[in-house]
Amino acid sequence: MNSSSTRYLVPVLQSAFRLLEEVSRAGALTLQEAVLRTGIPKSTVFRIFSTLQHLGVLIRDESEKSYRLGYGVPGLLTAGEDLETLRRAALPQMIRLRDRFGETVNLGKLQHDKVVYLEVVPSESALRFSERPGATVAVHASSLGRAILAFSPAAVVDGLIAGRPLAALTARTITAEPELRKELGLVRRQGYSLEVEETALQAVCVGAPILGRNGEAIAALSLSGPIHRFRPQQDPQIVTALREAAAEIGGVR
Repeated sequence: MNSSSTRYLVPVLQSAFRLLEEVSRAGALTLQEAVLRTGIPKSTVFRIFSTLQHLGVLIRDESEKSYRLGYGVPGLLTAGEDLETLRRAALPQMIRLRDRFGETVNLGKLQHDKVVYLEVVPSESALRFSERPGATVAVHASSLGRAILAFSPAAVVDGLIAGRPLAALTARTITAEPELRKELGLVRRQGYSLEVEETALQAVCVGAPILGRNGEAIAALSLSGPIHRFRPQQDPQIVTALREAAAEIGGVR
């Protein structure tokens, strides 16, 4: 945006809406968590949260020292409740997968042109690959993203990859649109996605879509681990268990 289109913007309102979005996504946030997620100064976050609490937009949980959406913004409340329902449905399945295979389990959802991690159950191994909830990953390069794109409407896919530059995160990242579309077709046919060293070197990740009633992806589930230890390509039990878990999560929402 140029200076003429931004000079009338109110920074504190921008910060307030950013904070509401983060609270909606997480379900509840402490003051410090909000600061870490947004980078907004703590004093500013405190003033915004206090104001929104006074207006009934946020509710403070005194025992947890956290804030969640109140009833002042019904649309955001619905979105937050939907995400929390998804996270609660997924968590038991994620723990079971982690305990069975020993690797990190991720729950992700499309947000704009990236996938945001809604929940992460990390491997208990000293050497592991894991992100924190709220972090994002490229939709075109990740197993989570491809699992979602492969089961999304064509208009959504076109809006995210058609004619757009696809960043190379490593030397192995697919950056050509025709090749990516071919890969998405394979993911749709086999029901899972596989990503080997495309988002991070020495990392392997396999993902499965969580489908809604219309057969479209509402989120995705993945298992990730180091390439020397985690080989889903050679162990069909991993893929089967992951797909079953994703189907179970979609069915209980």
